[in-house]
Amino acid sequence: MNVRTLFFAFGALALITLAAPAFAMAQTPERITNLDISVWPEFDDPRVLVQYDGNLAAQNDYPREISFYIPTSAVLTATAYQDESQQFLNTDPATVTDAGNGLKRVTFKVPKPHFHLEYYDDAIKGTPDKSLAFAYTALSPADSVQIQVQQPLKADNFKIAPAAALISEGMHDFKYHIFNYTSIAADQELKLQINYTKADPKPSLQNVVPPETAPQTNAADNAVAPDPQQTYLLVGAGVILALGLLALGMWYMRRQPRLAFAGMSAGTGKRAQHAVGFCGQCGSALHAGDNFCPKCGAKKRN
Repeated sequence: MNVRTLFFAFGALALITLAAPAFAMAQTPERITNLDISVWPEFDDPRVLVQYDGNLAAQNDYPREISFYIPTSAVLTATAYQDESQQFLNTDPATVTDAGNGLKRVTFKVPKPHFHLEYYDDAIKGTPDKSLAFAYTALSPADSVQIQVQQPLKADNFKIAPAAALISEGMHDFKYHIFNYTSIAADQELKLQINYTKADPKPSLQNVVPPETAPQTNAADNAVAPDPQQTYLLVGAGVILALGLLALGMWYMRRQPRLAFAGMSAGTGKRAQHAVGFCGQCGSALHAGDNFCPKCGAKKRN
């Protein structure tokens, strides 16, 4: 081996040695402090809705990249982050690649620590006896993970293996089976087998009963013919009162200094809005145009 060959060999070795720490840093997955996983079978869709909400441990050097495994059969519907005003905003489009073993890898960048991912999966088998095998395979280590399984409305014989240590009740008679895990390592897998019986094909949201409203009555049904003389007296009194108020208002305005109303625009008055749906997370009313719950910030389900 000549001197020139030795020179290039040592140079290549030096470059590899210097680049190794940076490469290892680039490949190190982001650590997650807390991850909440919501598993909602037949919530607003015949499929299962899965949502990831969590926080990255890093507090600076954003945007940062994060990746998750989801089933190959899943349909990714959102990747988002939470800004300073606690509003969820969409991230740039995620990159989805085949990861093998029935999984695909979803990668996206977040400009803030709080992230959100959701997908639907056609993984519920059978009818009316149904089964759902849910698995979370960690790509990033996490200090704590909570899995919350929502029991569909009108579901009987609802069982999960292993059984949940905590069952909580929420709005609209929903029940939540809660599992808590700590110190989750990268590549660790959390599995749940869910079984239940449900003959009603409608998703849970279609079975939610809206709050009761006061019964509406037809005024014509209770109408009583007015006394003409009483009507004339009432009209006359109303005219006198209106003229008096007008004169009083004109006198008052003449006594007030002129004010410039800057920044006011027509239509600032708020009209009563009627609820068009309810938040699946906290049950608050949703109005036309609401994409997120005004109370808890959960994304509106279509």
